[in-house]
Amino acid sequence: MDIELINRLNALWRPIYPFLAEWIGRHCPSIPALSLEMGPFSGGISHGFKGLFQNTRTVCLMSEKEVADTIRKQFGSEIEILTGSPERLPFVASFDLAIYRGAFFFLTPQIIKETYRVLKPAGRALLGGGYGSLTPPEEIAKVADESKRLNYRLGKKWISRGELEEMVREADMEKYSEILQEGGLWLLLKKE
Repeated sequence: MDIELINRLNALWRPIYPFLAEWIGRHCPSIPALSLEMGPFSGGISHGFKGLFQNTRTVCLMSEKEVADTIRKQFGSEIEILTGSPERLPFVASFDLAIYRGAFFFLTPQIIKETYRVLKPAGRALLGGGYGSLTPPEEIAKVADESKRLNYRLGKKWISRGELEEMVREADMEKYSEILQEGGLWLLLKKE
């Protein structure tokens, strides 16, 4: 992925991340002790969690070392960053929360299954994209057009609810998932 475009997107979304972090946090049954943020757009939501959940430890996982280095520069060294594949997550079931914003660049049934696997009992995961329902429309208006252009240049795939439902079926995760369309298109995974 183009590091410069990722930098620009993360800088553009900086005012959005606190609202998105709050929206994501509302889908957790309790304050997460350990969260996982995946993908090249990682860091912003984890940074947003710092103001909401003071004792939450966050691990970010991305596929490319260059992207990891960029995220570290943008969001600071207090967020633990690892490289690895979201299709073979190097973790046991230990996360209260997992997030994959910008997932539609890469989402596969295997990533859905792996994300569910690393959740602790009562854990939650949100995979997808969008602003969440708490981001004020005036904040969205400031970034929407440029965000769409940059995402297009990075090769974002736009998928429909039906295509996401098909991926969930292929992953055999229907009974553990809910599709949310408030503020984007998101897959909520719930481990009981």
